[in-house]
Amino acid sequence: MDVAEKIMAIKTEIIEEVKEENTKRIEKKREELIKKYNRFQNKLESKKENILKSYKNKAEQKREQIISRAILEKKSDRRKKLNECMNNFIQELKKELENFTAENDYYLFIYNSLKEAVLELPDNEFIVFIRAKDENLKSDLENRLQKEMNNYYFEIKLTDKIKSGGFIIKTKNKQQLLENTFAALIDSSREEIAIELKKNILAQK
Repeated sequence: MDVAEKIMAIKTEIIEEVKEENTKRIEKKREELIKKYNRFQNKLESKKENILKSYKNKAEQKREQIISRAILEKKSDRRKKLNECMNNFIQELKKELENFTAENDYYLFIYNSLKEAVLELPDNEFIVFIRAKDENLKSDLENRLQKEMNNYYFEIKLTDKIKSGGFIIKTKNKQQLLENTFAALIDSSREEIAIELKKNILAQK
């Protein structure tokens, strides 16, 4: 082999080595790019899943908020209707009781209720308050109580504090009191009235 051939052989060998080295570098670079691309794709997929999960959670929260708001609004509406029914019912009841105070049975109601009340109070001397509008009943009540319940003493007084009818009875020593006014009777029945209205009226709406 002459010098020219030797140089050509060396040149060819060097070129092949360079090509091989370049091929290795290119392959290595390609593998690195593939790995980077795969990592990027994984991150992108993860981010997409997180975004979808976030939107799904927000959508679920929004749905729960809408449902909760609807339930609260429904409850509020039912409470409003119940209050309206209560107020209307009590106003009508007050009118009926006011009309009752003009009837003869009102006098008997006061008398019979007083007879029951004295049995609940440990005394035999009482002060009875009736409304000023019932002044016409005062004398008859005193006479009848004195005649039919002569073991007890009753002092009947008029008061403007009672507006709706009924009476307040106190023991003479003022240690105990029993209120049997229409206003007190209505207040003590509010819960029972509300239950009945809720059961019989609102349940139908």
